Amino acid sequence: MRCEVNEQFPIAIEEEGTVMDYVDHEFVFVIKDETWTDFELKALKKQPLEIAFVYKYDIAIFLLTLEDAIDTSDFVFNVHDNDYDETLFTHFATGSGYTCTLYLLDGKNIVKGRKIVQLSNAMSLKIADCLKQQKDVPYREEEFICNLEGLQAAWEPFELQPMAIANETFK
Repeated sequence: MRCEVNEQFPIAIEEEGTVMDYVDHEFVFVIKDETWTDFELKALKKQPLEIAFVYKYDIAIFLLTLEDAIDTSDFVFNVHDNDYDETLFTHFATGSGYTCTLYLLDGKNIVKGRKIVQLSNAMSLKIADCLKQQKDVPYREEEFICNLEGLQAAWEPFELQPMAIANETFK
């Protein structure tokens, strides 16, 4: 999935907030807000982007922070709720890590900013191992939601960062 800045995002995101998926061999992260300031859009191009990965209570959470511009945002990934193929677990075996694309959408689902990064093979392997583990855990939606709500009630996204099992910063 590739969208250019100022293009309509191909999927209509109804509400403001965060959403993610694994599409076309990459993790896609979307933050939708009514408007984005020039400062935030310039920061997306110039400021470091940190991606951290937390795996707790069989819940996979990606944390994205754009230094000095966008507070830590959490993106929950559940293999049981997403369509994917086995490349989710093997794509990076060729030596390149997962590709991650962050899109900033405005209230009309127009792409206002985009940043593409490549995770290291080491971080990708850690994520893949956790996602395989999540896949193998018997899934009960009610239990997952209860655990997720408890996790989100106990910690703000920035408070989860010390719990990350892997993180990388991209300049």
